[in-house]
Amino acid sequence: MAVFSYQARDNAGNTVEGTLEAANRAEAARQIRRDGNFVVRVEAGVSVKAKSSSGGGSRRLGREKYKPEDLIYFTNQMAVMIETGVSLSEALEACSHEGNSPRFARSLEGVIAQVQAGRELSGAMSEYPTVFPTIYVSLIKASEASGQLGPIMKRLASHLEGQRELIKRVKGAVTYPAVMVTFAIGTTIFLVTYVLPKFAGIYAGREDSLPALTRALLGASDIFAAYWMYGLGLLVATGGGAFYYFRKPEGRVMLDRILLRLPLAGPLFHKTYLARSMRTLGTMIQSGVSMLESVQLTKNVCKSLAYKRMWDEVNQRVEAGRQISDALASNQQIPRSVLKMLDAGERSGKLGEVMNRVAGFCEEELDSSLKQMTSMIEPAIVTFLGIVVGGLVLAMLLPIFTISKAIH
Repeated sequence: MAVFSYQARDNAGNTVEGTLEAANRAEAARQIRRDGNFVVRVEAGVSVKAKSSSGGGSRRLGREKYKPEDLIYFTNQMAVMIETGVSLSEALEACSHEGNSPRFARSLEGVIAQVQAGRELSGAMSEYPTVFPTIYVSLIKASEASGQLGPIMKRLASHLEGQRELIKRVKGAVTYPAVMVTFAIGTTIFLVTYVLPKFAGIYAGREDSLPALTRALLGASDIFAAYWMYGLGLLVATGGGAFYYFRKPEGRVMLDRILLRLPLAGPLFHKTYLARSMRTLGTMIQSGVSMLESVQLTKNVCKSLAYKRMWDEVNQRVEAGRQISDALASNQQIPRSVLKMLDAGERSGKLGEVMNRVAGFCEEELDSSLKQMTSMIEPAIVTFLGIVVGGLVLAMLLPIFTISKAIH
């Protein structure tokens, strides 16, 4: 019997570390899973203390610049070279070049050194979680067991590119309305604080004859000029308090609940989380990762706490022996049409392929919803700008026409 040190995660996502005796590494991993934990790493004769110092290195790397595109380019390049027969060590060295960002370059150097020293690629990559995420390492580990490193690298590259495109589409749909709203607010503040006071001198002594709209705006301008520091302080305090609250566990739950229930954006968040979950789960299953590990890893890629809880419940049902479609059936986040497709995939033995198709279907729906939302927001913003800016201009110029008529 040998002594193994290990690091694992429990159902709550907390890190669990310790040592155990087992005949080999596989038996040690089975013992950890029997305790209900998910294996992160198992090493023979390596102390937990040594691992924690490695973690400190990862934290130092986290302060260096990093481009997510580096990982996609690296994965594509590795897939091509491995499939053409280049050795793993040579392929890794070929991917090390000056174009890599500092954090990725240092991480890759460490991986190359460990692989050349005889360590498995997945184990070497697991030392740099800020560059190689858990799902990435798990798929590499599955490829090492199946001897399909090239095809799985290709699948990983496709998965990463899909995730990047999904994030780009969401950001692109949000950016335009955000810019327009910011412009509208900035224009309003400029007119009220700078332009209106100029007109106040022209209208001095004629306040009683001014239209009600002009008097109201001049009063608002005076209040803003007198108390803007207090308003700014209140805004900063409110923003700081909200930032602090939403970083706490109960605040994250509240923020997640608010985002999922927003009138227009809520359904978009649902579709984004569902598409990302299905894409991850399908990629993992197609690559040969066990269903239990696939579900646990899918939970970790979800940003939504509601979806994390959902996958926790699914994990418990799958552990009890239920099929994935049956385990998902009681969750309101999953559309009935998706459940039927998953059930068909299980019966045909093509669950991974079906999940990726479901993810593609969800992404198409998300893209359509984003376009629809943008098409609805654009006229609303234009109307808002017309009313606000036009109202302000009208309030400033209307008294001029009134005064000129009185003179004539």
